[in-house]
Amino acid sequence: MSTTARIRTVIEGYDLQRERERYAFPDVTVAGETLNRGTARVSVSADPEDDAAARARAAHREHLYLTTHAEHAPVLELGWPIAGQFVRARHGVYLDLYLGVAQKLIDENHPRLLAAVDRLAALRLALRREIATDDVYAAREGVEGICTTATLAERIARMVDEAFPRDGGSKVFLSNSGAEANEAAIKLAQRVRWSRLRRAYGPDLLANVMAQLGIPTVPYFDASGRDPVFADHPLFLVACEGAFHGRTLGALALTRSKRAHQIGYAKPRWTIHLPFNGPADALAARLDPRPLSEIVAADGGVPGVLERGLVPAELVAAFVVEGFQGEGGYRLAEPEFLHGVRETCTRHDILYVADEVQTFGRTGAPFVHQHHGVQPDVVTLAKGAWVGATIAPASLEEHLEPGWHSNTWGGGKVFDNTIAYETLETLIGHEDPLFEGRTYLENERVKGEYLREKLAALVEAHPGSVAGFSGLGCMYGLRVRHREKILDHAWKRGLKLLGAGPEGEESTIRLLFLADVLTHEIDEFADTMDAVLTDVAS
Repeated sequence: MSTTARIRTVIEGYDLQRERERYAFPDVTVAGETLNRGTARVSVSADPEDDAAARARAAHREHLYLTTHAEHAPVLELGWPIAGQFVRARHGVYLDLYLGVAQKLIDENHPRLLAAVDRLAALRLALRREIATDDVYAAREGVEGICTTATLAERIARMVDEAFPRDGGSKVFLSNSGAEANEAAIKLAQRVRWSRLRRAYGPDLLANVMAQLGIPTVPYFDASGRDPVFADHPLFLVACEGAFHGRTLGALALTRSKRAHQIGYAKPRWTIHLPFNGPADALAARLDPRPLSEIVAADGGVPGVLERGLVPAELVAAFVVEGFQGEGGYRLAEPEFLHGVRETCTRHDILYVADEVQTFGRTGAPFVHQHHGVQPDVVTLAKGAWVGATIAPASLEEHLEPGWHSNTWGGGKVFDNTIAYETLETLIGHEDPLFEGRTYLENERVKGEYLREKLAALVEAHPGSVAGFSGLGCMYGLRVRHREKILDHAWKRGLKLLGAGPEGEESTIRLLFLADVLTHEIDEFADTMDAVLTDVAS
């Protein structure tokens, strides 16, 4: 690119090009094939779309249900070495900018992660699975380096409390995925709201609400002296247009990014969607702020409020939002919008849930909401965190009862617990000599600025193909024209990329880099992308 000379090589006192002098990575050798992170180059010597790729796709489609695979999704052969974001394959060496849709956060060959795996293997615990929601387990006395659910939960809670201080601290529910983490947040918020309503108004007023809405009780659960069990609960959830919070049915009620998510599934009727980055008072404008007792006693009652397109504020359980929309198009939230909704949530005792599943540890801070200056009540994690986690104020536990939520392996897989703990410790606390003693979050901030300048150069060099970009740290969305052509040419040139958001005249490509990303890897991406865009233009 002709603009390369104007790209800074020193950022925040860090000389990016001299970093190369410290590259001393060991070779990664698998099945006789070798790759070195410090010397690898993107180099494709054959067309990846050959007969072997076609056979792999055919076998996949024969035995697996259709999911989200595009027609020409990359065929990835296991058994080749990976070093950082470089992958050796049958057709050459490619650079992975996809990272399993944000599952990979740190080089999988990092010495601290490999040491943790070795400890587990030596103790025959790598495959150990328990049900942590029923059993309490601890490491045997004298056995070091094993992470229990309590150890991991304490580390996660401490990380959240450092980012978002609160009285009484936090507690954690562990699960297996982002969708599960968001399901737990939904259930937590609804149980808390229902408990607070019962304490404020008593069971008789709530029975009146149910009668007004035509919600019956379930006779099977009738028990003398206990509150009735209702067939439904009018506890509203609020999310955003373009949101993606998972595909399980509870999370799917909040998700609104693709048509395929919406067709043929029953949805809870108690869900509202606001425009992402809409007016600061977007939530307030949908609420009836009167006390629930006043609404119930008024003409029309609760149904009358709903008919006017409003919702009683005290029936809203949670607002759930991505601070950086993923599948919705890699769009950063605007602080004014989030601050406005946060203020409304505080005023009406609505839980603010920050979905940090994809953004965790990628933007130069543990959570993207730290950049926005907005404090959530509940945080959900997964992907790069290795486990699913729902983190909320410890004080909310008084509204729950045994059995409110559970799962089989959330926190029960010793391997996931241990690697999750080591990942968090490495991300936040490891001061790497390779980066002159900077942590990986600090590395993300420096490399993010370098990447931003590289992307600006691509916009300048290819105005017909690249429209702009948005992001923070090691997570960016690149807006392009002719996205499908670019993705296809990129894979053939050695860049593994994925789109985000709908296809249109301008569409977005996700760009993800590891927290310990090298200057070398960013340069390889930028140079290869420049060649790809030249291909497409010609």
